[in-house]
Amino acid sequence: ISYVVLKCRVRNAICVDGNVCECDNISTPFLLGYFRPRIYLPVGLSAGDLEHILAHERAHIRRFDHWYKLLGFITLCVHWFNPLVWLAYIFLCRDMEMACDEQVVRDMDTQQRKAYSMALLRCSADNHHFKPCPVAFAEVSVKDRIKGVLHYKKPGFYTYL
Repeated sequence: ISYVVLKCRVRNAICVDGNVCECDNISTPFLLGYFRPRIYLPVGLSAGDLEHILAHERAHIRRFDHWYKLLGFITLCVHWFNPLVWLAYIFLCRDMEMACDEQVVRDMDTQQRKAYSMALLRCSADNHHFKPCPVAFAEVSVKDRIKGVLHYKKPGFYTYL
């Protein structure tokens, strides 16, 4: 039901570039869809924020996170009575966001990571309408994500062996 409500909310979105759409009914960017996932952006983002947001959302698409999140949600629906599955789903969502953040900031210097953190902070305001929607990616656990971005250290060579 929440997926259908969200789709209705963005039905008047204007596609600006391929799978990137702008909508004036939303306050935070997110990814929605499965076979042709689209990135929905609020109208009026700055060019710097736009670059960081698109990099993050495209990382979700490259990693097929929208499918993993659907699989996690289906598992949650089947095992709704198990509190450990609820906890696992929460950690799955949080870890997906942090993994995409790490992928985006991997080659950034300190100033670029600060700019990315500010973009996260600006886009996280007033996202209460995404809490019940389990199938859209929105900004969750922003405080932990910003800490992770600012304290990111590139993995050593030995971790790739």
